[in-house]
Amino acid sequence: MPNVTSSVGALKASPLPNGAYLLKEVELTEKGQVTVQLRDQLKIYTNNRFMFAFIHPEYGIDVGAGIATWKNGVMVEEPRVNQKGTVGGLSFDIDIKHTPAGFSQTLIGMTYEDGRCLDMVESWVRASNTTSLFDGLWQLKEANRVKTKIIGGGHFICLETNYKEGISNAAFWFGTCIFNNDIEALETVLSSSNQKYIGAHQTLRVALTDDENFSQSIILDGAEVIEFFQRI
Repeated sequence: MPNVTSSVGALKASPLPNGAYLLKEVELTEKGQVTVQLRDQLKIYTNNRFMFAFIHPEYGIDVGAGIATWKNGVMVEEPRVNQKGTVGGLSFDIDIKHTPAGFSQTLIGMTYEDGRCLDMVESWVRASNTTSLFDGLWQLKEANRVKTKIIGGGHFICLETNYKEGISNAAFWFGTCIFNNDIEALETVLSSSNQKYIGAHQTLRVALTDDENFSQSIILDGAEVIEFFQRI
């Protein structure tokens, strides 16, 4: 994940509504040169949590998730997880401006590991502000697998990292999530780091154990597979 500092305006903006947002475009300024990129990227804010995912054209999978709080007109993001694993000790002040369709996000002085430094303005369009009992940031932990999932705004993002002999392999997918009486969820994948997932539909049986835990189950090869998630 790049290092970020932010330029924050003097006027206090109203809080950004919870929901799912799709990236419209990103304007990059590097050494005075301006370019505009289009990419499939989703970002969800819900219950003081955030998560985003996309494929960077040069650096590959880029996923981040963690705590999001609105303080003095600024969105403060504290990452807890990314495509490389657990993250700690980072806090970014994000300059957000409301737009008729969603919001814009400005990042000044973003520095990559290879030394590149650039400014970035992202324009986001609200996809949905639908709510559900399952909205939040969740994590499943197993011996050789970690899955982080956010649900909010009628959408979901999922990051799964598998570990084998000390080597990690991460993949993400995101899309729409429609609940049926809080018993079933229909997920449709809009984008993924694995092309074969795109367009896939999956029906999950879901249940809240309590405010901090939920389960989801699917039938694979005739057998039920249940995953248990805990809130982050």
